[in-house]
Amino acid sequence: MIGSTDQVHIKRIRKELREIWVDPPPFCRPGASPVTDLLHWEVIIDGPDGSPYAGGTFPVDVDFACLYPLRPPKITFKTKVYHPNIDSKGEMTLDVFHYKNWSLTMTVHDLLLLIISVLYDPMLDGHPVNDEVNELYESDIELYEQMARAWTCEYSSTPIVSYYPTKKDERWLDHCAAVAVKRAADEAEERRRRRQEEEDMLKLAAASSPAHESRIAFPRVTWKRVVAFLQEWSVALPFATSRRRFSSTVLPFYNYTGQVCF
Repeated sequence: MIGSTDQVHIKRIRKELREIWVDPPPFCRPGASPVTDLLHWEVIIDGPDGSPYAGGTFPVDVDFACLYPLRPPKITFKTKVYHPNIDSKGEMTLDVFHYKNWSLTMTVHDLLLLIISVLYDPMLDGHPVNDEVNELYESDIELYEQMARAWTCEYSSTPIVSYYPTKKDERWLDHCAAVAVKRAADEAEERRRRRQEEEDMLKLAAASSPAHESRIAFPRVTWKRVVAFLQEWSVALPFATSRRRFSSTVLPFYNYTGQVCF
């Protein structure tokens, strides 16, 4: 069943996609292909003027598969970028991309603006993920800029033409939205199923643990010891009549197999 919450999230993603089409952030524009999945689309970042990335064309993958907007989307550069804050997988690892620092009020537009600002001015205080690039930036910024320009020329110099949607794309988005809602619901159900399996495995492991077995065996062992003690005590009774009365009253509740008999 598709929840209303999923529909609200898809509606928000659709709105943010239209903003990229109509009023994108500076140096950003739509991807090269029509959007076929609202939870996974592309943005083109043109290297900002005045930075060593100027003249480059950087396709960026935007993935909303992580419970957006409860969690930030995953944004990944699809070409190599020489930058202290971008790792070998193309991910820009900043605080805002961590769940504990994410805010529901943040949008893809805000994230793209932050990325542009970091391309201008890398964040080095606790953020660099590429130590070699970071060391060069701090020791010789001119050589760093030469390397960044060389990488931009080698990996990101191919021109990319954006696909700007038409009216028929608006109708197509209705279908994409329905597909995305179904996909989000399926992913939520899969997460619920995995959690249930993990809980069942933990319960099974706890039930078969030695501690559990000892808890089950403890009352039986204790009863055996009590009866053995009473048997020894009854033998020590001074009168045979007392011993017979005690045995006929207590011992029938216990058989020789160690089980209580009622």
